[in-house]
Amino acid sequence: MRPPGLSDRNPPNSPHTPDHKSGGVNDVIGMTALGRYQILRFLGAGSNADVFLARPTTPPHTPVVVKRIKPHITQTPRFRQFFDNEVRSMQSFQHPNVVQFWDASLDDPLGPCLVLEYLQGKTLEELLTQFRRFPPDFVGLILGPLCHALQAAQTAHIVHRDLKPANLMILNPGQPNMTLKVMDFGFAGFTSKPHIQLADLTGRGQIFACGTPAYVSPEMIRGDAVDSRGDLYGVGVILYEMLTSHLPFEYDAQDMLLSAHVHEPPPPFASWGVRDVPTEVETAVLMALAKFPNERPQSFRQLAEFYGRAIGMDIWAESAPVNYTPPAPQEEIVECVLAVESTLEDRFVFSDRFEAMMPERLATAKLKGFIDDTGAEAVESEPGLVRVRVGMPARYEPQQPQSRSAILGWISAMRRPTIPRGQEPIEIILTLNKIDANRVTVLVAFRPLKDFMPDDLRTWQARCETLNATLRRYLMAVN
Repeated sequence: MRPPGLSDRNPPNSPHTPDHKSGGVNDVIGMTALGRYQILRFLGAGSNADVFLARPTTPPHTPVVVKRIKPHITQTPRFRQFFDNEVRSMQSFQHPNVVQFWDASLDDPLGPCLVLEYLQGKTLEELLTQFRRFPPDFVGLILGPLCHALQAAQTAHIVHRDLKPANLMILNPGQPNMTLKVMDFGFAGFTSKPHIQLADLTGRGQIFACGTPAYVSPEMIRGDAVDSRGDLYGVGVILYEMLTSHLPFEYDAQDMLLSAHVHEPPPPFASWGVRDVPTEVETAVLMALAKFPNERPQSFRQLAEFYGRAIGMDIWAESAPVNYTPPAPQEEIVECVLAVESTLEDRFVFSDRFEAMMPERLATAKLKGFIDDTGAEAVESEPGLVRVRVGMPARYEPQQPQSRSAILGWISAMRRPTIPRGQEPIEIILTLNKIDANRVTVLVAFRPLKDFMPDDLRTWQARCETLNATLRRYLMAVN
């Protein structure tokens, strides 16, 4: 395939070429994953997984891809929970321009595995290695199907978080039926569930960001809330690269690179000697690279339409998937999983549900204000869930399992702090689900800890109601 007006180049071997003999991948060849996919050969390795070509042992024998998750991912806290969540997201999200999910196993002898559609084509990274850059019209042919895939993800409240050329497979490159499929949605995330990082609420620990540094959005680096407009920034970086053969920021030092995403404007195309790209095209790309989400196009359809007008093509209509009907949006049911141990008495568990005015950029400040005002402590935060405790004694250690000896259990009980009656700690669990950029539904539950069970229901309920009133005030509850 040769895009119009371009010639091949023969670069040296890429430093990212995987070592096929590393990590024990050769030992897997010939084995069977999930009891029904025979591993044929090693295809490559990414940051999260080793990738193999496999064949089903029963008809049809259509080749598939088996992705074995790497140990450094499987050993992270709550990996099993996140793996289950991502499998559910892939099962529910299907689109002609997204690689198809087939199967998964968390406990396979080979390790946690995903089974995906096998695609024959070239990644955009390979094409960018082969060619210096692409003309604007050719870029539009790639952007159209990419925007259709990501618009569907945005509608489903799913954000990819790691868009880059290596994750975009070009099928039939250079042919009239050329199209694209987005890969690696397997570690995407739901944007319908607000995620306030625990370090933001406690002032301790590390703010975690994911993504590839060259393509990561400024808000992810800042630790702000991230939605699909962060993916739109990544597409802006890819467009810039395809049109100029350069990344917007090319610092070798990662800290300087990340700082540039947040603070520096992208260099004009002319600074790279690129003067044959229409000004309107460059303007569309720079809009996608705005530092704040509200300054960018607000959807991938908008981006496609802006770019299409710049090149005089309706790339959105021309790249629409044939015979594809988007699924009707479904309201997600908000559930609060209390995980109440059998020793707790249900009569001491109270809950409330309300809608709150909580714009993403103020969510952390609002919850931290509640925590500070009530003397609470944030103990857990993950997408859609925050858990805090009020009135915890200093140097508290959870009750030891009953399997320990009676003497050790007695010593542990003797060391447990004494809490005055009517001042028992309260655990508050908030389940959050986004309605739009400014509103969330909140299901809040108040429960005791098994080490400090209250015995006065009336006093306990009054304390919970006081805390709930304070919480509703901080979160600007509207009902």
